[in-house]
Amino acid sequence: MRNSILLIVGLAVLYLGISRALYGSYGPSYSFFQGEDCWIPDGNGGWAQHGHPADPAPSEPSREVSLPVQYLPILIPGLVLAAFLFTPLRRILEPAVVSKEPETADKPDDSSAPA
Repeated sequence: MRNSILLIVGLAVLYLGISRALYGSYGPSYSFFQGEDCWIPDGNGGWAQHGHPADPAPSEPSREVSLPVQYLPILIPGLVLAAFLFTPLRRILEPAVVSKEPETADKPDDSSAPA
């Protein structure tokens, strides 16, 4: 159970880390937690309004973020999860099997007791 929780936390950290790195690389052109109302790149270095953003358009020119790059934060943790579910790494998530040996009683044998 503990390993499963650590895997989930690790996947969340991996998602957030990749998303943060892409936001640092592309700036406002990569929509990281911007919601529905935001400014998106228009493909010509400008900005297109999506919904009703409260903030004005960014002053820097936009950069086009390719579709595969946009899906990296989901794809990489998904591949890691698949590796832990469908490969021998699965043994790490399984609980350790404790074998129970039959308890031996410390009673004296009845046949050796004096009558």
